Amino acid sequence: MANLRPQLNLSELHQVRWLLGGLIGLVSAWTVFYLEVDAFIALMLLTLGVPAFIWKPWLSKALPPLFHRLAFPLIVTVFAADLWANREPLPAMIRLTLMLLAYRCVSPRRRREDLQLILLALFLVVVTGVFTVSPAFVVQILFFTGAALGLLLAITLSDARSGGVVAEVTGWERVRWRELFRRLREVADLRVVGLFGLLFTGVVGCSILLFLALPRFELSNSLFLDRLITRKSRSGFSEDVRFGELVDITNDGSMAFAVDVSDPSAVPTELYWRMVVLDEYTGEGFRMSAGLRASFTPPGDQAVMHAGQRRTPGNDTSWTIYFQPDVGSRYLPLLGGFNRIVFVEAQNLSQGRDLRLVSLQSLPSKMLAYRVDGMVAESWLEDAAFAREKRQIPAVQRSSRAPSDLERETAARDMPLESAPAQIAEPTFLALDTLQPSDRARLDGWVAEFGGAGAGGADFARRASAWLQGRHSYSLRSRMPTEGGEDVLVRWIGSTEPGHCELFAGGLVLLARAAGVPARMVTGFHGGVWNSTSGNITVKNSDAHAWVELWDEPSKAWMRSDPTPGSGATPPAGQQQLTGSNRLELDRGWGARLDSLRVFWYRRIVSFDQGSQVELLKGAKNKMRDSLESVRDRLEQSLRAAWAWVRQPWGLSRVVVVVVSGAGVLLFVLWWHRNGRAWLMGWRSRRAVTHRRDPVRREASVWLRRLERVKLGEETMVAERASARAELLRLRYGARDGWPEPGPVFRRARRAWRG
Repeated sequence: MANLRPQLNLSELHQVRWLLGGLIGLVSAWTVFYLEVDAFIALMLLTLGVPAFIWKPWLSKALPPLFHRLAFPLIVTVFAADLWANREPLPAMIRLTLMLLAYRCVSPRRRREDLQLILLALFLVVVTGVFTVSPAFVVQILFFTGAALGLLLAITLSDARSGGVVAEVTGWERVRWRELFRRLREVADLRVVGLFGLLFTGVVGCSILLFLALPRFELSNSLFLDRLITRKSRSGFSEDVRFGELVDITNDGSMAFAVDVSDPSAVPTELYWRMVVLDEYTGEGFRMSAGLRASFTPPGDQAVMHAGQRRTPGNDTSWTIYFQPDVGSRYLPLLGGFNRIVFVEAQNLSQGRDLRLVSLQSLPSKMLAYRVDGMVAESWLEDAAFAREKRQIPAVQRSSRAPSDLERETAARDMPLESAPAQIAEPTFLALDTLQPSDRARLDGWVAEFGGAGAGGADFARRASAWLQGRHSYSLRSRMPTEGGEDVLVRWIGSTEPGHCELFAGGLVLLARAAGVPARMVTGFHGGVWNSTSGNITVKNSDAHAWVELWDEPSKAWMRSDPTPGSGATPPAGQQQLTGSNRLELDRGWGARLDSLRVFWYRRIVSFDQGSQVELLKGAKNKMRDSLESVRDRLEQSLRAAWAWVRQPWGLSRVVVVVVSGAGVLLFVLWWHRNGRAWLMGWRSRRAVTHRRDPVRREASVWLRRLERVKLGEETMVAERASARAELLRLRYGARDGWPEPGPVFRRARRAWRG
């Protein structure tokens, strides 16, 4: 009797194509989440609409013909308007691709439309691959590759079924998914599936080996695509910060950057990652003044290595920072001065050497890895240039109040000729130009209340911070008072409302400037945890923070002061307290494990150079060698233990244990040979979906072939063989309901065959 494997008909193949096409569209569209492209509406419509059309394909048939006639003109019109309004070609093309992808996923498709769907999805995957280095994207690529290969296979099979004739297939939209999956299970050949799995694994494995074996070549700045997407910086780390914008970042618990340090003992007590210095008060927040921006060096040529302000000639500690693009800042987090900074790809860099800040020419489009050699966590920043500038500024301009026109004219007339008025401007570290006289008077009264400027910035910072903390508690949800002055920050200082770090830092800046102490606000990150799984420092967006740097005249340096309750106190001058990474809070949760996988991906794949390449190959070789040696050692230990046990004196108890154990093993073998194998075969038979997969039918076929090769013997044996053959035929071709018990049938067949 012929036993042909069942095959999918043409309608079922189109149902498989419909399913795989929708999945490819969803997976490729979701890769846009890695890009900073405003396509939320298109993504949401596609995410909600495509699954509905996948589950109910008849919806695509219900679309009116007018929808298909107007779809492409409408999409082209939207694309042209988008390109005209935003002037950004690549984001407009991505949104155009999403619209075309959504239309292809919900409309009926033939061979040409399926191939168009694959090309549209491939465009999104390739563009996203240029901008992201996320390990989750690798999983999406693997899924996309498998689904695309499956769709191409389904297209080929359907073309073979139809004989190459392009005709409309009906009935595919009335799909029953449970029945379709059952049919796929019936027609699937485990050998073919296993072969496909081995081939896919082999291709991926060979790709990995080639990636490890071939040398890396630098493709600087992601070719040209990074210039076609304008990333938006987070206002909390930009040059203009308003009150409350930094608090929005602290609600994000994702990783901002990870840090590998060559010497964990060099980790300081307090980690303050400086990013932006803001000196100009606007009444709504702080921003970087034009004069402060002018202190940065012009962006130089692209280079991998950039020299810093060499402050630690004997410091060999290296800090490797994996900076996430989600932070949205051109300014890179640093602890202080450094000897040099090295990037994986060449970068245009601008440095504020006196500020100890580093700025990129543009926002990073993907994860940025850089190594900082000789970096020192500075809580006191010496600034000889500002000390000289401060001595040259007249007393009228250093005053905490705004000078009058007469005072300005008098100061300009009394200046030496070599100091032209156009060359000397009022320092923004003291300016309070936005405040009304009444608000200035209130600040002066509060400064007098806790003792005035005192003996320098350090003494003032301690007293002013204690005064602020005595009036206000800490809270991320702060309510600004509506009465008490014109300026919003002055009103908060005079109230008893709780505040967040920006308000405490801004309040200290205003009080310091009112007392004649130069002050500026700094934004960045405070803290970090030690990931015990991957052995690195993890800084999260929730660690975003704002603090103050005040000028300490006796030390001729800017000193860090953090007035936020619960933060570190003002450190003593000239001391850098090193406690090592063992003093950091340990992070051992599941989030830390996921972050460790990302850090491993960054270390070994993304930031890949020849040194790490050789290191990884040596590590894999050593790991394999250690595993083989471990298996060999365990086997040798087991053999030695068994031989030592045999060589021990034998007594009655040992003999009884050996006999009982041997008898137990023998009984189990006999039971398995008589009943266990038949039970397992029956259990598998009840779950078989085809005759070829039914172990009972296959076993009956084996015994039928064996009995056919047996020569005729005695009459009784011939009758026994005939009886056994009849029962085997019932097991091979009969219905399962009329089967005899398989175990006794196979035992009788074995006796007849041996006889």
